[in-house]
Amino acid sequence: MSAARINSNPAYDRAISDYSRVERAGRAHSQRLGSGMRINGGQDDGAHLSVSEGMRAELGGLTEGTRNTEKAMDLRRTAEGGMNEISTILMRMRELATQGTTDTLNDKNREAMDSEFNQLKEYIDRIAKLASYNDQNLLSGFGNEVDKALSTALDAAADTGIRRVKLSSVDAGTYTFVDNGNDNEITLGNGTVTQTVSLGSILDGGKVADGTTVVVNFDSLGVEMVLAGADVKGAVGSYQDGDLDGRTLIVSDGTGGTFQLGSDAIAADRLEYDSKDMTIGAPVLNLNGISVNTRDGSRQALKRVDEAINRVASERGAVGAIMNRLEFTLNFTERAIEGVTNAESTLRDADYALETSDLAKSQILAQMSQSAMVNSRVPVQTVMTLIAA
Repeated sequence: MSAARINSNPAYDRAISDYSRVERAGRAHSQRLGSGMRINGGQDDGAHLSVSEGMRAELGGLTEGTRNTEKAMDLRRTAEGGMNEISTILMRMRELATQGTTDTLNDKNREAMDSEFNQLKEYIDRIAKLASYNDQNLLSGFGNEVDKALSTALDAAADTGIRRVKLSSVDAGTYTFVDNGNDNEITLGNGTVTQTVSLGSILDGGKVADGTTVVVNFDSLGVEMVLAGADVKGAVGSYQDGDLDGRTLIVSDGTGGTFQLGSDAIAADRLEYDSKDMTIGAPVLNLNGISVNTRDGSRQALKRVDEAINRVASERGAVGAIMNRLEFTLNFTERAIEGVTNAESTLRDADYALETSDLAKSQILAQMSQSAMVNSRVPVQTVMTLIAA
């Protein structure tokens, strides 16, 4: 017969310890079943947590890469769509040039043809300037930007109040301001196109009011700027009528852009691209100065239009090659997402069959521990009988 102890009860203490242990294990299994993940914190599996977190970061980058690829394809489709329309117009211009090479036409006929011919050239320019994606012109001045170091209106010594300059289909070159004081007008020109904007009553005593800004839009040139008054954050000084006189904006040729297609900051995950200028006077078309108002002019125009058609077709082929590459990139990235997702799932997801059986085991052991606690108590009557004896 074992001794009956009063000050301590090892059997009860052991039962309590076992119950606490299986209760903690049961909570862990319940958490895994509830979340669907085997690893819910560093205490579950620190090594695999670190690996799976890296995989999650990679998945986020790959997922965003697929969105970037899809948007890149949309951008290139927009550019190719504009070039398709330009190509169609060039075909019509070729028809007119071909008609003009024959002497069966008289001067009146040629005049009518030349009128349509010039209208088509103007419409090509319009398409080139309107083809845009997310407020970025794709076929006219794509990537062109203001050189702040060379622009005297924006350089470190400038005190003109220009807060921001936005370009839209702007040709590269030098743009010069004419800003005579006390007339509330600003003129901007590049030697070919000049536009004057009247600020009227917007100015307060010939200057932009303190703490406010004024938008000046030279839409004929594609230049929009924001002039600021005193105490405006981000502005270089404040604007007073006449401050911009003789100042320049230097617009440099763009070098294209970059598509981020992968999840890492490496060259292999980026794709450089460019969009050629498709305006009439740009090198791709180079159709300035041609007409079909004479037979010889029509012959010259026919040759130039044929060359332009070939160059546009070549550019469309280059765009198509990029789109095919983007399509393959999208397919690859989607497969990579599938593979990384499966790998991350293997590390982190809960095994429901295993967790369910382990939870049932913990619950059974908890009940057994509770029974052991009850059975380990020393009956009071037994102790009193020993004392009485």
